[in-house]
Amino acid sequence: MLKSHKLYRQAAPPPLQQNLTSNKGFGLFRRCKKRAFTLAETLITLTIIGVVAAMTIPTLVSKYQKHTYVVGLKKAYSTLSNAMSLAMHDDEVWEYASWGISWDIDWYTSMPNIIKKYMKVVKTCDSNNWEECVEVNENGRPIQGVYVYGNDDIFVTADGMTWSSSVSVDINGKKGPNRWGRDIFLLEIAKYNQNGVAQGTVMPFGSKLMAKYWGSDGSYWNNNPSSPKCTTRIVNWFGKNSGWSNAVDCTGRVLEEGAMNY
Repeated sequence: MLKSHKLYRQAAPPPLQQNLTSNKGFGLFRRCKKRAFTLAETLITLTIIGVVAAMTIPTLVSKYQKHTYVVGLKKAYSTLSNAMSLAMHDDEVWEYASWGISWDIDWYTSMPNIIKKYMKVVKTCDSNNWEECVEVNENGRPIQGVYVYGNDDIFVTADGMTWSSSVSVDINGKKGPNRWGRDIFLLEIAKYNQNGVAQGTVMPFGSKLMAKYWGSDGSYWNNNPSSPKCTTRIVNWFGKNSGWSNAVDCTGRVLEEGAMNY
């Protein structure tokens, strides 16, 4: 009897196996299984993500575009400053008396040729092929951003920037938005040693430096009543075909603040 009882006990299943094969064991197994998302929950989550993206992406894109414009303007300013420094040293082009009186060079016809010597020019356009370099208006003339006076020559540099002898620059060429204070900016070159500003200095239009050169507080972007701090309204109001505008003062603000805060 003792021997058969021993055999019976050995034949019994282990406690762990009994637990797993019981109803209680299956219940525990079910509770341990992970619960999946339903289709409705998934759709709600995707909708929320889409709404958040729609609200944030345009802002991020705008900030990135503005940053790109600022970087482009800084590069254009540096490029022109270096070119003028070399021109002043090599060409001695600034030996004329005063504005409108007996110049050694004709500003708007000779100046581009002088500057181009020191810039990586890949294409030059005039009235015969303006549309190859810049966006033109309904009359076939360049938009005002890179065309201010007469029949200025326009030239494109290897970095894709478009210049005119005015001296204006479109930092991304024919690519939009082609607006003052966005991708189009105006610079000025000091023609004389005046008010502590050296001849040949490249000045951002509307900047403190330009105001110092001309001895006029009204030349400063923050003081000009017709261009109140270069606001978004001013930039948008003076579009790509609007002609001359005080949105050109944006050049000074962008370079002084190092950002496009409008």
